Amino acid sequence: MFKDLAQINSRPLAGDDGLSHGFYGMPETTAEFDVQDPTLRKAQTKYIAEQMQIPTNRMIEVEQIHSAKVRPVAAPWATSKPQADAIVTDARGLALVIKTADCAPVLLADTQAGVIGAAHAGWRGALAGVLEQTVMHMTFLGAQRSQIIASIGPCIAQESYEVGEEFADEFLEKSVFNGQFFLQPSPPKLQFDLAGFCAHQLKQSGISSCDIISTDTFLQKNCFFSYRRSLCNNESGYGRNLSVICLPKQ
Repeated sequence: MFKDLAQINSRPLAGDDGLSHGFYGMPETTAEFDVQDPTLRKAQTKYIAEQMQIPTNRMIEVEQIHSAKVRPVAAPWATSKPQADAIVTDARGLALVIKTADCAPVLLADTQAGVIGAAHAGWRGALAGVLEQTVMHMTFLGAQRSQIIASIGPCIAQESYEVGEEFADEFLEKSVFNGQFFLQPSPPKLQFDLAGFCAHQLKQSGISSCDIISTDTFLQKNCFFSYRRSLCNNESGYGRNLSVICLPKQ
C-alpha cells in the first residue's frame, strides 16, 4: 500500500538500552489513500511490527475514551480491548500502541526497572490526570519516578490550538497556575499549549526528564494526521498517528 510511514524518534528514548519506540504518521505514497479504509490501519500496524521485529498480535492497544484510566498488561488481551487511555507493562516483547490525531502521545520508560508506559493525552485526559496515573501505575510495577524518562510526541501546537474562554475555565478551576498554558493573541479567542501542560504534569509527578518533540500535527499535512485540520478542510474523516514503545526481549 505504501513505501514508508513518517517517523520521528525521541533522542532520550533512542539511547536507552535497546528500547524500541517511534512516533509514526502518514504513509509515504504517490497514490491517493482513504483515511477511513480499515486496511490502512492494518497496514500501518504491520509496517511498524516489521520495523520492530514484533508479531502483530503483540501490538497492544486499548479502546481510548479520553479518560485517566490506565491498564497494566502482561500478555495480549484474551478478549476485546479494554477501555483506557494509557497502558503500562514490565513484559518484554510487548509493544504498547497509542492512537492520536492532534492529542499528545506520551511514551515513558524506566529501563533500569524494565517498565514502560504509553499514554493518550488529549486535553480531557491530561486535565483528569492520565499522565500522573500512568507514572503511578509504572511505580506499581517497580519503576522509580527518578528513573523514568518521557517523550511527548507530535501533537497540535499552541499556535494552531485555538480555544474559547469556557475551555480555559475548566483548567483554571483546577488551578490558577494553569493560566500559564494559555495565550490570547486575538481576544476573545485563546491558544492552548497542550504539550507544555503535559510536560508540566509529568514534571509534577517527579519523573527524571521529559522531552517535547516540537512537531505540529495540524501544520504537517503531508506527514501527520490531524483531526482539527480535517475539520478546517471539511474532510469526511481523518487517520490516526501511531506511537509505539517496546522493551527488548532478553
